[in-house]
Amino acid sequence: MIKSQERRAVRSSRSKLKRGPGRPPAKVAGAMDKGDIVQRALELCRLESLQSVSIVRVANEMGVTPALIHYYVGGRDRLTSGIMNAFYAALVDELPPTAGDWRADLTAVFGTIYDFYIRYSGVAAYLMSHNRFRVFQLIEPGERDFGALFFERVIGAVRVAGLSAASTAMYAHLLFQHVLSSAYQQAGRQLPEDHQDFLVSRLQKLSAAEAPNTFFILESFAAVRGHDAFRAGLKIVADAIGVERRSARSASRGGASHRSSRRPKRALSRQS
Repeated sequence: MIKSQERRAVRSSRSKLKRGPGRPPAKVAGAMDKGDIVQRALELCRLESLQSVSIVRVANEMGVTPALIHYYVGGRDRLTSGIMNAFYAALVDELPPTAGDWRADLTAVFGTIYDFYIRYSGVAAYLMSHNRFRVFQLIEPGERDFGALFFERVIGAVRVAGLSAASTAMYAHLLFQHVLSSAYQQAGRQLPEDHQDFLVSRLQKLSAAEAPNTFFILESFAAVRGHDAFRAGLKIVADAIGVERRSARSASRGGASHRSSRRPKRALSRQS
């Protein structure tokens, strides 16, 4: 139900894009609008960094003048934020609904985000080095901030574990950083498996006596795959959440047991 409502919101937001003074009242054949421009720019982010997707770059891609792109979208910040909002709208549409199992929900949600970041590697590259528009977007009346909606949905997937606000915030931060850096390394071919031949060739020039630790691990390290590393990191965080959940439940039961053991003594004292 929630996901279908969000899909309707995506369609509604895209249909309500604000038109500036002098723009045609309706789209005609061969014309463009802000939605067309932003979607084309987002597609460029499959291969190019969002930082390089400028008004001039989009204009060249669409075969129009930069002035026309500026007319419909606004300045560079408006274009960047528009791309990010379209990215988050599409990502929210793919997030799986929560099923009530905190660990399964966490794995499914962050696995979806990881795959989406790889698909739009240019957005991942932008987010690795820029804070602007990381979550909240510049929106017009009638538009929805899908960055804020994305944040709300993802925090919900972490909060279902039932930890304190402070713990939920910390684990959410760690998960956001892990999924982004993992996707960035995978898309940018920065993982050991991407340079396996080189690393192994260097190993052959070492001796166990000179570098015992490196010699011990290098072949295994050179075989590390991105998807495996992502899943391992996600499991580590999930395991830590599980430990904290058990500790909190144990403390809660211990407190309840302690309070219960004290009640009969007070009652006996009153009777005497």
